[in-house]
Amino acid sequence: MITPLSRQFIRKHVRHTLLGLTALGSMGLAMSLQAQSDNFNGSSLSPYWYHYDVGDIGKVYGVPGLATSYTLVPDGTGGHGLRIHSPPDAPYDGAPYGFGPARALAFRVDAAYATRFSVGVDIIAWNNTIDQAFGPFWFIQTSPSPGPGTTDGYVMTWEATGNQLRISRTTSEQPTTIASTPNVVLDPSQRYRLLISSHDGSTFLGQVFSTTNLINPLAAIIGMDSTYQGGWMGLLGYDGTSPSVAGADVTYDNYNGTVPSAGTMRTTVAYTSPAPGERASAIIPTVTAAILDRDTQVDPNSVLFWMDGTAVPAGSFNIVSSVNQANNPGAFPHVFGGATVSYTLPSMPAWGSLHTNTISFVDSQSILQTYTWTWTAAYPLLHATNSLPLGSLSFPGWNVRMVYTNGPTLGSSLARAEQQLANPPQIPYLLTTQIVSQVLNWNDSGDGVNASPFGYFYDPTLVSGVPGLPPDNSHDNIACECFAYLQLTAGLHRFGAVSDDGFQLRSGHGLLDLDATVLGVKDGGTFNGTFDFVVEADGLYPVRCLWYENGGYANFQLFSVDVNDPNTRVLLNDVNDPNAPEPAVPAFLPIRLLAASAVTGPYATATSAVIDLVAQTVTVPMAGPAQFYRLQMANPVRLTSITPVGANLVIHYQ
Repeated sequence: MITPLSRQFIRKHVRHTLLGLTALGSMGLAMSLQAQSDNFNGSSLSPYWYHYDVGDIGKVYGVPGLATSYTLVPDGTGGHGLRIHSPPDAPYDGAPYGFGPARALAFRVDAAYATRFSVGVDIIAWNNTIDQAFGPFWFIQTSPSPGPGTTDGYVMTWEATGNQLRISRTTSEQPTTIASTPNVVLDPSQRYRLLISSHDGSTFLGQVFSTTNLINPLAAIIGMDSTYQGGWMGLLGYDGTSPSVAGADVTYDNYNGTVPSAGTMRTTVAYTSPAPGERASAIIPTVTAAILDRDTQVDPNSVLFWMDGTAVPAGSFNIVSSVNQANNPGAFPHVFGGATVSYTLPSMPAWGSLHTNTISFVDSQSILQTYTWTWTAAYPLLHATNSLPLGSLSFPGWNVRMVYTNGPTLGSSLARAEQQLANPPQIPYLLTTQIVSQVLNWNDSGDGVNASPFGYFYDPTLVSGVPGLPPDNSHDNIACECFAYLQLTAGLHRFGAVSDDGFQLRSGHGLLDLDATVLGVKDGGTFNGTFDFVVEADGLYPVRCLWYENGGYANFQLFSVDVNDPNTRVLLNDVNDPNAPEPAVPAFLPIRLLAASAVTGPYATATSAVIDLVAQTVTVPMAGPAQFYRLQMANPVRLTSITPVGANLVIHYQ
């Protein structure tokens, strides 16, 4: 937030910097406009670029920190790009300064735009390891003059951490989301064009292109708002965390702003799915093309569609006379003029197969447009070469390792869980245990995992909560990794999970394959849903299931779902159901407790044993008139004591 004192100073300071430019901007709204372009290949930044950052303002107050740099850097093609680097300015977030997170805005003051515009810019480099957002800023208001805490306008940002494209209305630098598009994954080794345009001043079409294909968009976002009707254009870099811990670092190139002539912004293909070049994860994909009306309108009756060079009969694909922006907030339109064409493939395509789609249509001025794009079928597939023969492993169950770190919550993310589970741990834990569990079905309250939000499977014997932890709801920062070989048949499989918080199930060429195929995942938040994958041939497939809890509830269930009946669910390895996929745990456990009723055996794994690798103890419930135990481990150890504790036997080793 901006304090009243800082706001007063900022306005005075920035107005002084822009003396005479407010009038220019106001005149520019009514002037005939010249196109703006800058490839940043000169020896210095154009005099028409102005900028501000929090660091400069904070230094006036004597707050330590580094100011943002706006530098021309090599673009890899013999020219230059504009790098906006805003270091973390964490001191500015605290009272009494309240300047907010590190951010920077470069903007052009030689022309202002009203109503119609098209602004494109390339992003050629960015720091993909920090939480930042960046993109084009438009309709920047000249009054109040732009600055920290005073900037009004609109911005389209790509968020590096959340892989989300967003359009926001900004008032005094406070954003309000107009529209968002999730799952827009950009590769930092590639280059992209961000394009934002409007034919009427209130309907905004944002698109992302590969710079190697400026015809077919990789992703798009559509929003509508009429708060601001014109202004300057600029480029933003923004630290997504507060207080700032990372800053922002992005390099732009090839800025271009134009005012298209009336009638030239024709109806256009806003986006397609699968996107051009996409490795489509759906088992049976639905191909979609969204055609957005602008100066002209699409004729739905003129639409033709081809799949791999073969015309699809008109009755076999679907046309809806609108374009839906599903993630617009409720206060803004979800539906825009145009047409959405969709076609579901009749059967599962071969894995790795390349597919080509073409769509053509005529607009209201009888202009024919044709779009062609390709994509690859790449649904989750378990390759037979990664499997073991059926019958090669016989011991059923999951090898579960749990770690637990008490104290303040550490964040709801797979990355945090992996840091706890790492060897050696990157986040120290207070407790760890390793057991063999028949099923993955637990709840830290130990109430049997009965009803929503805890899942679908009630088990009154589940009174121990999360493996290795007492049932009292007081544990935060839990992480588990569960290993098994799943006995799977060839063909389509549907699994489900109920998870609080997130989870990941993956399978590769071994239990610890870091490049394994992800079958199901939820990174952040909770999950209650299903996911599909395909098995190439019958066999035993290695899987690793990671589950974590941040704070509050802690529960998890992993199960199979009947593809034809979503209400038929079976816990994996449920011995009471012959249709349950059966996990088989290989003998790779670093330590295992074996039990028998006679000293001569036979010995079997004591699945109820709780192993604490930190305390170097094995705790097992005492059962029967006599029980004999053996410790099985990779390295020799020495038993130091065997002590009854309540109804349990605690074995200490070194």
